[in-house]
Amino acid sequence: MLKSRKTKSDFDGTALSLGSDIRESNQHYSRILCTTFALLVILGLINLYSATDGKAFFYSQLRNATLGITLFFAFGWFIPPRALNTYAYWIFGFVCALLAFVLILGDVAGGSQRWIEIGGFRGQPSELAKVTAALVTARFFYTNKLRSAYKLSDLWLLAGMIGLIFVLIFPQPDLGTAGICVLIAACQIAFVQVDRKSLIIVATTGLVLLIVAWFGLLHDYQKLRIVNLFNPGMDPGGSGYHSLQSLVAVGSGRIMGKGFMQGTQTQLQFLPERHTDFIFSVFAEEHGFAGALITFVLFGVLNYVALEIARQAKDSFTSLLAVGLTAFLFLEFVINASMVLGMFPVVGIPLPLFSYGGSAYLSVCIALGALIAIDRENLGLFRRVKPFGSAAVKSATAIRGM
Repeated sequence: MLKSRKTKSDFDGTALSLGSDIRESNQHYSRILCTTFALLVILGLINLYSATDGKAFFYSQLRNATLGITLFFAFGWFIPPRALNTYAYWIFGFVCALLAFVLILGDVAGGSQRWIEIGGFRGQPSELAKVTAALVTARFFYTNKLRSAYKLSDLWLLAGMIGLIFVLIFPQPDLGTAGICVLIAACQIAFVQVDRKSLIIVATTGLVLLIVAWFGLLHDYQKLRIVNLFNPGMDPGGSGYHSLQSLVAVGSGRIMGKGFMQGTQTQLQFLPERHTDFIFSVFAEEHGFAGALITFVLFGVLNYVALEIARQAKDSFTSLLAVGLTAFLFLEFVINASMVLGMFPVVGIPLPLFSYGGSAYLSVCIALGALIAIDRENLGLFRRVKPFGSAAVKSATAIRGM
């Protein structure tokens, strides 16, 4: 749990510590993030080369990585967090408009309507919605500070915004991404003082909605994925095939793995969706437990540093935004790894910087870049721009004083 440095007099409803003590300007968090980011990008590209046998998917991902790295530096060094704060609701509106456009005129692939093509660029707006959910939640609590714990009645606007994102993504259908957006906001709310009675009401409502969803909203294939979690052998040639082949691939890697491009499950194409959902199975088969452990350590370092950046943030917006972005990266890694290991239903959540996909890749790079920007803001490295006309006012004051 992040320790709070707040006193009773400056309570604003958030439980996070907002850095009243400023670190020395050594940028060690930014350096660690950059190093970890670079290592994950390299490992991800090498692994995808093996998963696709160096075919078109790999070269397409190279282009995604080039654009992603550009966005990483743009958001880390040229877009200050206060700009994200100012335009948070505008960004939310733009992303929601894209999501609505997907439902009306989006491209259909694999039975899902998730993509749009604008100006020759084909993208999946629901991936951007993950970062947007973190952004609007941080903005909401920044502009709606209370001197007491939040009650349910204080959170209706936030619930409406996150609910709108969910409603626009769920029918695509994409339960996994819609759920991630809700969980990101929930993680941020966990760092805010909320009335206990309100929490009980939300928990009870959530359970009721889960029951309603099971009987009235989930498709049959979605129910089968959940059932297969408890009994993968129920339908080994159908709904349980993905999980069983993934477990075979991971288990056959043993301690040190079979070697680069030597995984039989991958190279003989027994492993389904090996370049997207089950990309981690490829890595575990070829590099074994040792390689998988390195990946876990890298993502662990990434999330620990991100939370440290949140702990030392100067205001509630940057603090909660860092928490939300950390939740985004953490949830995607944990859910994908759990899915690969048969500990979570197959919901199509990508592994950050490993799975093939342009929109998902760019969203992760934007999130990491924003974390760099928050760290730089903590260090005072973003130059404060003076309000328009301030120089003229200062000169007029000086003249009057002559």
